[in-house]
Amino acid sequence: MKRIFTFCKPYLQIHKWTLILYITLSVVMSTSTLISPYIVGDFMDYLLIAENMSFAVSYFLLFVGINVASIVIGYIAGRTYVHLQNRLGYALNCVFIEKMQHSALGFIDNQDTAYLNQRINNDSNALIIFCINVIQSIIVNVVIILATLILLFSFHTTLAGILLGVASVYFLIYTLYKKTLYKANLIYQEAQSVFFGKLHEQLAYVRFIKVQSLYSMFIERLNHSFFPLLKSAFKRQRASYVFGSFDQLVLIVVQVILLLFGGAEIIAGRLSIGRFVIMSSYFNMMLGALRYFFGMGETIQSNLVSFNRLKSLAEIKREENGNQCIGRIDSIELKNLSFFYGDLCVINNMSRVFKKGTLYTVRGGNGSGKSTLLNIMLGLHTGEFTGQVMLNGIPIESVDMCALRSRLIGVAEQEPTLLADSVMSNIQLHSRDTSKEKLELLNKLSKILDLDEFIQSLPDKFETVINEHSNNLSGGEKQKIAILRTLLKDPEVIILDEPTSALDEYSRKSLGNYLNDIKANKIIIIVTHDKECEFIDNENIVYL
Repeated sequence: MKRIFTFCKPYLQIHKWTLILYITLSVVMSTSTLISPYIVGDFMDYLLIAENMSFAVSYFLLFVGINVASIVIGYIAGRTYVHLQNRLGYALNCVFIEKMQHSALGFIDNQDTAYLNQRINNDSNALIIFCINVIQSIIVNVVIILATLILLFSFHTTLAGILLGVASVYFLIYTLYKKTLYKANLIYQEAQSVFFGKLHEQLAYVRFIKVQSLYSMFIERLNHSFFPLLKSAFKRQRASYVFGSFDQLVLIVVQVILLLFGGAEIIAGRLSIGRFVIMSSYFNMMLGALRYFFGMGETIQSNLVSFNRLKSLAEIKREENGNQCIGRIDSIELKNLSFFYGDLCVINNMSRVFKKGTLYTVRGGNGSGKSTLLNIMLGLHTGEFTGQVMLNGIPIESVDMCALRSRLIGVAEQEPTLLADSVMSNIQLHSRDTSKEKLELLNKLSKILDLDEFIQSLPDKFETVINEHSNNLSGGEKQKIAILRTLLKDPEVIILDEPTSALDEYSRKSLGNYLNDIKANKIIIIVTHDKECEFIDNENIVYL
């Protein structure tokens, strides 16, 4: 448990005063639960000696007042808990999402991202909920145990002895069974994450399923992940039930002892009925508090699974990124560059210099390494290749490539990613430059790419929202938007992947003219299969 709290401590400290408020409110509520049984028991003893019900008014007012106050405090505590759990869960989620975003591209490419997302979300929230509940519950239950112990010892020391015996039995059961509980929870959570990943693909690949008519095959894939989940759920339920059965058995034995002992004391005249009710209530409250501490072992084992899974993600190597900032890119030089996927050599001993003022073309068949070459030049495979990649003579390992991609490099992919957001947001992304010069360049590029009429035809022009899968746009429109946002960024390095594949003849010619006009201050790299592309410079073709 210490490891879990050490792991979550930085996030708990973010809202420590809200956490303190929540714990304080919880302690106040627990105090009211201690008062109520005493009021009821004392009331019963007065009933046996009272001549009328006049005394009951004060008991009634006190009892109602305490319970109404408890309800109000409970509502405030509930609101405070929701704030804590959601804010802290989100904070931890963001840390690991950012961790994945900055991990090596090769790692992410080999992951089921739906599974990974679900795993991060579930485990992050599970640990935050665990920490908040444990802090609150430990303090509240310690208060209950101390208070009830004092009261029970004042009534009879034998009850305290019975309680200590129960505690030892609980401890023995937990010690013998904790590994079984941990293993059962680990298997179940892993199976649950795998199932979620397969469930996600049922909708993520709807178009592919329809086109290929793969309905049965995809349901069968879902079945293959569901039945292991079901099996692990049964194993988890069995382990929990066995542990719970021991728990119930101990509780029954204690209740029998308490009833027999209390009954004998009442018959002997050494204990009033009201006192017996108070003692029974306090004993059950104390037993419940003890049961929390020994029963929390199962919760700890379950959350250790979440902790270990998040810890394994936290240990994933972050992508290499230097700290040297450069203000411009005059050249990109490759020296004896080689890259392997396992035993497969994709790029073999390549040397080339890309200089400002030139438009380069990269050609090669499928699987020839075009995308890999671009990713290496973008700094997405730093530390994974042999040879050298240098920008302005500086090794790429030393350059802050994250900052460079943000400011000085623009990429338009063949299959562009468009967000479920407005056209303008997709064009500007993190930039919100609304200067006159930027708007003039936007309008100019829209005309060059023959996008202006399309934009004007949209119901809300540039503010029209693109839907989740961008299927309210044609392939050509998506590609034009991707090229437009790359050119609007006005970077020093422009990389266009198959830019003419979905463009009409007018747009191809206009784009070619514009690229030739601006290339004096740019490094422009075109990846294309199009041998008829109007703006290819045959002297600067890179073959892969």
